[in-house]
Amino acid sequence: MTTADHDVLASWSRINSRLTAHTRGGRARPACDAARLDAFEADLGLPLPADLRAWWLLPDVTESHWIPGEFAPVSLDEALETHEIWLLVAEQEGDSFDANGQPESRYLREYMPIALSPGGDGLIVDLRPGDTHGAVLLWDHETWILDVPRWISVTSMLQDITQALEVGAPGLPSSAAVGGSREPSSVTVAVIPARG
Repeated sequence: MTTADHDVLASWSRINSRLTAHTRGGRARPACDAARLDAFEADLGLPLPADLRAWWLLPDVTESHWIPGEFAPVSLDEALETHEIWLLVAEQEGDSFDANGQPESRYLREYMPIALSPGGDGLIVDLRPGDTHGAVLLWDHETWILDVPRWISVTSMLQDITQALEVGAPGLPSSAAVGGSREPSSVTVAVIPARG
């Protein structure tokens, strides 16, 4: 077990204990097959962050809305389907430029959805090389504008949620500190019935 595997599993175990103790259980998404992740990584031509791989391999992750902002984790199948739909929408929109002649934001194949909100927005992991590689960002389905990372990694997302649930600390403090649009707020467990 790698450090990333351990960190992700440890945080998820603590979150799951809190969810189990304080909510009705939601449907669990299936853990994915490592070979499917290998195939996606090979097709993408970029390495997946170790903690993202560990996230997809977690068993019994509830599909209820427990990530701040009412985001529900999705299965790898749903993530790949959403990924393809958002890529198709970006392709159909074609190139577009803002008032300053700069290219407008588009969904890229180097983004990977991990959770969706009831309103159609997504939390994505940035797989592009660079400073935000592995960061968790909000993909707003209407504006297509990426805010600063909500978390610098999947591991930091899970650690933040764990801390917020266990001690009542506000969630998203690091995003707000660097100018994120979402202020830190208490994380509550309000499990909404899973889709489907």
